[in-house]
Amino acid sequence: MDINKLNNTDFHIVSLMNKRKIDYKLVLLVGFSVGSVYIICKLFDYFTGIYFFSIIVGTILSLILFVLWISIVTVLWINYVKLCLKKKLPKNGKKLKYLIKANNLFESGYIEKVDRQGKLHKDKVITNSVYLGYYENDEYIVIRAFKRADIFNDKMNELDSKLCALYGVDIDNKIDRIEHCDYIMRKVKDERIIVRGTKEKNINETVYLPLNNNIKWNVLKQPHLLLAGVTGSGKTTFLNYLIIEMKKMNSEIYICDPKRSDLSSIKHYWGDKFVASETNMIAKMTRKVKEEMMDRFIKYKENPTNFVYGYSYVDYGLKPIFLIFDELGAFRASADKKVFAEAMDNLTEIILKGREMGVFCVLSTQQPNANNIPTELRDNLSVRLAMGNMSNEAYRMVFGDVDDLETINTVGAGYIYLDGQGWNKPKFFEAPYLDYKTFNFIDEIKKYILQGNKISECIRFFLGYSGWDSEQLNNEIRENTWLVSEEEKSYLMKNNIKDMWRTALEKLGSKYETWSRFPQVPTLN
Repeated sequence: MDINKLNNTDFHIVSLMNKRKIDYKLVLLVGFSVGSVYIICKLFDYFTGIYFFSIIVGTILSLILFVLWISIVTVLWINYVKLCLKKKLPKNGKKLKYLIKANNLFESGYIEKVDRQGKLHKDKVITNSVYLGYYENDEYIVIRAFKRADIFNDKMNELDSKLCALYGVDIDNKIDRIEHCDYIMRKVKDERIIVRGTKEKNINETVYLPLNNNIKWNVLKQPHLLLAGVTGSGKTTFLNYLIIEMKKMNSEIYICDPKRSDLSSIKHYWGDKFVASETNMIAKMTRKVKEEMMDRFIKYKENPTNFVYGYSYVDYGLKPIFLIFDELGAFRASADKKVFAEAMDNLTEIILKGREMGVFCVLSTQQPNANNIPTELRDNLSVRLAMGNMSNEAYRMVFGDVDDLETINTVGAGYIYLDGQGWNKPKFFEAPYLDYKTFNFIDEIKKYILQGNKISECIRFFLGYSGWDSEQLNNEIRENTWLVSEEEKSYLMKNNIKDMWRTALEKLGSKYETWSRFPQVPTLN
């Protein structure tokens, strides 16, 4: 059962106002047991009387009837006791009654009674009590505190610490509604993912990227991620993990690393097409990813032949595209205003539109302030992580308005928040641990070099003499030894190459108009 969709009828209600009800089963059982004794005695007299010629036969029949009666009554009482044990207030119910009494979540008063002798007595009774409900399965305990518009109404939202102490576990989630407040406690603690080296590629054909044994990043519903943390907090290790997991999803990954850290070295294996470190190249890469996103929109959303209402990139069979931007603060510090503004504009458009077409962003920064990450961007990042110890102000920049979060003492740990989960605050989170004794990041990414970058179009080779010395060709071009005509990649890959020579020369101007009429193969003259 989905614990977020529990009805009131799914809960066992605990209150000090619970009244004892008449146990009609007990009344009937006692009545049957007593009444049957009288019937058995009458039958005994009957059997011994009707067989006057044989007292022995009558006695035997009576004993058989007595044993049968004893068996029936015994079975009935055993079943009743079992039923009572099931109805007995279980452990959770006892705990909640203790909570109500220990925290004075009830009201009492006195009522006047007159006894048989005519004396007036005042008896103390409970006049009001909170109502708590509990639901339990193998994984969760859910406590529902009902709001009844009385003096205890506001206190129903303040049971967090008391329930944690009562059950010895943390509140996994808290869902506050008008009529009740649900406290969800997970009986099994979240377990950190330990990553060790593997010899084979692993394929993930879902939209879920696991973050621990309980939390999964649904990239379709929670499309973009913000990662904040100071130096040494474990951001890079976490990004390494994300890259491997993204590749398992057959993703195309673009990396922007203005710090020129370890991530930039991936270009030795993936090439400059997918990894950028220079500020201008980073801005160009964000523009490229945005253009790929828009191309998908044009092909699948604006083309009525391909368009299907309600379809996402998964339904169209498109592979996801991830843009990982490591350290926005470093990029802002090194890029000029125009380049920074262009990159931010591209990122904003990707974040606002990318989910539907499977284009996602992962933004990382040490200082999650408004200068590095504009508020418009931050508010549209569905998954947010803060690694290591951070100031309360930094936490507010990542998560918005939150209460003071506890100090982080665990390496590679922090807080995480996912939109759409009903969480009222960020959760403590231990990022996946990469066992570098057995895990080699470079070896892992080598397994996925071609995955997600398949060659889907034809390859055209332009053959000719290429025996130049170092920089010889560049020098010859600068000396105007060669005629250079810039063309789009799509034009070079056209199937119809008959007019390629002529068209290229015509673009150079009227000076080469005569040349454009020459045949491509001189021997054809």
